[in-house]
Amino acid sequence: MSAGRAKGRPPARPVLGVVVCERDGSPPFAEAFYVRSLLTAGRRFGLDVYAFSPWTWNEERRTVRAWSWDDGAGWRSEERSAPTLAYDRAWPDDPRQRERYRHGLRRMLETRSLRLLNGSLPGKAEVIRALARQPRLRKWLPPSALYRGEASLSGWLRKQDGAAFLKPSRGSQGRRVASVVRDPDGGEWTVRGRNGANRPFRLTGLRQRDALRCLDRWIGMRTYIMQPLLQLTGPAGEPFDLRLLAQRGGDGQWGATGVAVRRGRHGSVTANLHGGGEARNASSYLAETFGETRAAELLRELNEAAFAIIRQLEESYGKFAELGLDFGIDRSGRLWFLEANGKPGRAAMACAGGQAAAEAAWRPLAYARYILLRPPGRVFHEFDPV
Repeated sequence: MSAGRAKGRPPARPVLGVVVCERDGSPPFAEAFYVRSLLTAGRRFGLDVYAFSPWTWNEERRTVRAWSWDDGAGWRSEERSAPTLAYDRAWPDDPRQRERYRHGLRRMLETRSLRLLNGSLPGKAEVIRALARQPRLRKWLPPSALYRGEASLSGWLRKQDGAAFLKPSRGSQGRRVASVVRDPDGGEWTVRGRNGANRPFRLTGLRQRDALRCLDRWIGMRTYIMQPLLQLTGPAGEPFDLRLLAQRGGDGQWGATGVAVRRGRHGSVTANLHGGGEARNASSYLAETFGETRAAELLRELNEAAFAIIRQLEESYGKFAELGLDFGIDRSGRLWFLEANGKPGRAAMACAGGQAAAEAAWRPLAYARYILLRPPGRVFHEFDPV
């Protein structure tokens, strides 16, 4: 019997903390159903899992306010020792909460007593620059440039035949994206997009200078990326893209958990599920659109592109536990990389087929167990070639 352990008492389970942002009301934080599933499933992996907000950390006592789930009483909180490993699933509601979350997490990380299971990505502009340094990846990257005022967009529109897509470098869930297009007769311009609340808007009959001025005011001081307005639409003209969820598992190796199509509403500029889109099975949707042979080729290329991109992202920004990679396919059948997400959602995986939805939930726990129980000095496999 180990010294200091009471006779008959089971050994303590390794602890994983799930980072959240507390809020008033019920549930007490976003993604409560997913967090609850992590807490419940943690027992099957021999883990003690609880949720916590980083601003509740008490540096003197080395504790946090920990949230657990009780089937009879619901969510309950108590003071517990801070975890040494944390899985970040925090979604701040506003700028003030975002600052509290960042400050609290930074304080914990600076003590070197906490490690994050999942890494983080910088803005989209920095990611594009990092990927473009690898010649092998350039065939999948759309031409991109930073927005630097009305003159930069005017010049970009001349190069791109009167159409452009603009997205914020720090945006998420399809918010605050916009397209600007010269009407076929060449006289007027149309601006479409989604605002900060993810609601669609459309302005028509604009002169070019008015469209440019409108977009410049809308962008303000934010960092934006200009890209071609790729024709990423399905047979009925609906926008669609593909989400590949890649995760490390219980052996520390990367694997593709699943691929799903996200199909947006007709007339929308995005296919994001938060903007009203719906998920479809990728194999069946691509087969309907491009035929079975071409669909199989596209999925193989998607897998090749995804893991080549992951390799470059890890070389640039360190290890990740999971990444959601978004791709588009234009009307000619060409594959384009759209963006990477370091904190990917799970909703689309329900349509990915097989065990994708279940694996998407438990793979982070399996990887956390691998990290927490790995013997000292054991070699970590950086990447499993596919």
